[in-house]
Amino acid sequence: MHIRSSCPVILLGLALVQPGLAAAQKLDKDDRKFLDDVRPIILSDEEKTFKALKDKADRLEFQKIFWARRDADLATPENQFQDEYMKRRAEAEQKFHGTQPGTSTDCGRTWILLGKPDDVREEGTPSPGSTVPQTWTYRDRPGQTFQGGKAVIAFDADCRAPSGFSSQLDRIAATKVLHPSIDYRVGKDGHLAKLADLLPRDTAARALFKQPRQDFSVAVQPSYLKAADGGSALLGLVRGEAAGLAVSESAGAKAVRVSVAASAIADDGKEAGWTEQTMNAPVAPDGSFLGSFKLGLRPGKYTLKAGVVDVPGGKAALASIPVEVPDLAKVETTPDGTTVKVPSAAVIVVKGVDELTASNPEHPLAAFELGRIRLNPVFGGAHKADQVEFFYQVYDLRVDPATNKANAIATLAVLKDGKTPIAKAPPNTIETEFAGSSVGPISLANFQPGKYVVQLKITDNVAKKDLVQETPFEVQP
Repeated sequence: MHIRSSCPVILLGLALVQPGLAAAQKLDKDDRKFLDDVRPIILSDEEKTFKALKDKADRLEFQKIFWARRDADLATPENQFQDEYMKRRAEAEQKFHGTQPGTSTDCGRTWILLGKPDDVREEGTPSPGSTVPQTWTYRDRPGQTFQGGKAVIAFDADCRAPSGFSSQLDRIAATKVLHPSIDYRVGKDGHLAKLADLLPRDTAARALFKQPRQDFSVAVQPSYLKAADGGSALLGLVRGEAAGLAVSESAGAKAVRVSVAASAIADDGKEAGWTEQTMNAPVAPDGSFLGSFKLGLRPGKYTLKAGVVDVPGGKAALASIPVEVPDLAKVETTPDGTTVKVPSAAVIVVKGVDELTASNPEHPLAAFELGRIRLNPVFGGAHKADQVEFFYQVYDLRVDPATNKANAIATLAVLKDGKTPIAKAPPNTIETEFAGSSVGPISLANFQPGKYVVQLKITDNVAKKDLVQETPFEVQP
């Protein structure tokens, strides 16, 4: 095997789209108040997007979307998160005000994000008008758990936590976004899409999810990459049978026009993500067609439902599988109390990697577009007559402060039945925090039918850690 290409990694832009800064108007008093109000929880990319919006109407719409992304139940007019947030914010402002606003202190932001601590221990006796260092303890609660069952946070007399704690609060703030697929989309007119247009509507696909049908065969396959906002992106591939559907033909090529939709249901039964897109899907010689979708989801377990509706004919089918979205933005705490990112990786087996001149949202594989390339993923298994490539991305490698470069080695191998190595690519040296490569094309003519594992090993010489990522695939006769 050989490495066909090596290029900087392109993170999927799922959650935030930043419009041009040149045409943005100056923020007025109300705009600045909104930013001040949400300072403890707003993500850095969200703030950049808000400040870059062109006019007042877009900034007002942004605020609606901002709160909807954090609303546990979009079906009700009330937003319990917003109400609870404003309550905690007022409490923090009252309890921790001093030389700076209470909501700007580590104590205040912790109170807002985690709520009232289960235990507070004062390290001394306060004199009138002064405070003393405190240690707060939080224990596991419904919807809020900690490694080891509790979190212990020490604050000094000025309500400051140890170095690096602010970045931990940033990550906690990011977990408050329950619907990352509700994003800040900018239309061709340069204006922000309205919240009403981003929410799920009563379409034929929605009806399918409420009353499942199986008018034809359909199956779904998930892959995962890291999103631009640091979260995880689920890239779904849907395969259906075109027999009995409304098939069009042009210049000898057959295609079906279908609506592909997907829903991710969390353990609590609530929908964590929804997407729907109409596309023209070519019909393969074996009578099958492929479509794709993309969902931004928090790490965790979900029931993934994917549906296909034949737009002209009305036939529909639904597939459902359990999935576990990996955490591609892990961090760990060092002995000195600072936090560092943990390297992660993703591998996808593809038929090829196509260069793009322009993006096409209605392309059946649009979900697999990464900047100026589009992956052509393998569904299920490949055939002995096929050629495949192994596309991988590596995230959050440790950077050497002295050189400002990473120092890692990536090695990719194919294992028969996940055990016996039968092919191996030359080592690939990586000097950037994020990197991506494609190994291949590789002929499968000499591969015996059966199950295989693509194993990617990353040796991070700066962090002095190894990472192994494996992806199964099958070779069919």
